[in-house]
Amino acid sequence: MPEWEKQYSWQRLKDDLTARESFLAESQTFIRHVASQACFRSLEWGRDDELSEALIAFNEAIDLFVEDKGVPFLAYARVLIKRRLIDYHRKQRLRQSISIDQDDLGRRIDVHLGLDDFREQEQNLERAEEIRQFSKALLTFKLTFQDLVEVSPKHRDSRETLLRAAQELAFDPELWQQVERKGKIPMQALGIKTQIHAKVLERGRKYILAVAMLLANQNDYVYLREYVLPRERGAKG
Repeated sequence: MPEWEKQYSWQRLKDDLTARESFLAESQTFIRHVASQACFRSLEWGRDDELSEALIAFNEAIDLFVEDKGVPFLAYARVLIKRRLIDYHRKQRLRQSISIDQDDLGRRIDVHLGLDDFREQEQNLERAEEIRQFSKALLTFKLTFQDLVEVSPKHRDSRETLLRAAQELAFDPELWQQVERKGKIPMQALGIKTQIHAKVLERGRKYILAVAMLLANQNDYVYLREYVLPRERGAKG
């Protein structure tokens, strides 16, 4: 689960301005990533107005979100950001045109997407796109979803051990750079770092690599990460 879920309850985020500001600051990497993808170019805080629009959409998502609706918050926020940026660019193009239809300029797409509508209209498309992207990424390491089904650990202890290895691999910049550069896990270095037996790492190699890909690129795989990572919540204030 995302680290921020251990720190904040949703009620606190809605009611406590200081907690919300901290959460918004911690979420800037996600917001910038989604906005840059939506705009097909790299965006920078303080330079690009699109990031201000994206931040507004993310903040609105906090207000509109309801827990326990079966919807990952970041998936919902991602769609609201994309919708707001579509609306923003549409208005910019209209303002820049020689002949501006003021009535058309006043019409907006529905950027305030309710959770019920989101569940019905958007989730299947978003989930399918994530699966497509992840399948493509797996192929670069000669892996498929079928491989993951076959190697997924059946016992909780084994799964937790391999998840810990995947986390160490994904969040260690030097180790993950070796994965990206060489296309394989640096098994010896990972064994030294985790103190997990080499045979355990080797048996779980495909699973470790796939999960580490989700974690290292967690802003892209909101749904898939929810399926794979433990759902137990930590203490909330």
